[in-house]
Amino acid sequence: MIFVVVFAALGFAGCQYPMGLSKDQWNALTPEQQAEYRRQQFDIDERRRREREAEEQRRRAEAAEKARIEQERIRAAYAAARYGDVVTVTVEGGTVAFIGRPQPYEPLRFDLVRGERKQVEFVQQGRSSNRTMVEVRLSEDGNTFYFDEKASDRIALISTDWEKGRTHGPLTIRDAFSQSRASGISIALKYKPLPGGPRRVIIEERPKR
Repeated sequence: MIFVVVFAALGFAGCQYPMGLSKDQWNALTPEQQAEYRRQQFDIDERRRREREAEEQRRRAEAAEKARIEQERIRAAYAAARYGDVVTVTVEGGTVAFIGRPQPYEPLRFDLVRGERKQVEFVQQGRSSNRTMVEVRLSEDGNTFYFDEKASDRIALISTDWEKGRTHGPLTIRDAFSQSRASGISIALKYKPLPGGPRRVIIEERPKR
């Protein structure tokens, strides 16, 4: 055990002296005192390591709990959704960046409920192993859709004619730090058919007599 402590402490002493001692202070100690200082430093470092691990575990647990609560909120929002609360998004055409290079991708369709933020996965055409994740979001009021949320020049689309369906594009994100670096893409948005939607009136023409 003493050998393990001294060996570990020697690794520490290679860059600085234990317990914050200067070179002169360290050289003035007897071998026994140096061994004791190494042991003390090892105990301090080990305690700090355990504290860092405990703090990291606490942060992970908090993040997991927040994610669980958010997932429950989103599930409840979908379950209670009425017409206008959920939008169906279709992305196609143009290119997105895969490993930093623009490539065509497989068309993508997904739903978003009011206040939902999520990562959607793009798959490169002809090479399914190449994938990239892009963050999207629908605002709390359900009136604004954001594509590549973290990009400085993210795409923001306002709810105009989403009842009938509206296609926006071609659209481009030139931000070098964006997740997608999209170029020439088209984004179609339409409210998902749900209870509470507008009634359709069917007018039948009567044959002329």
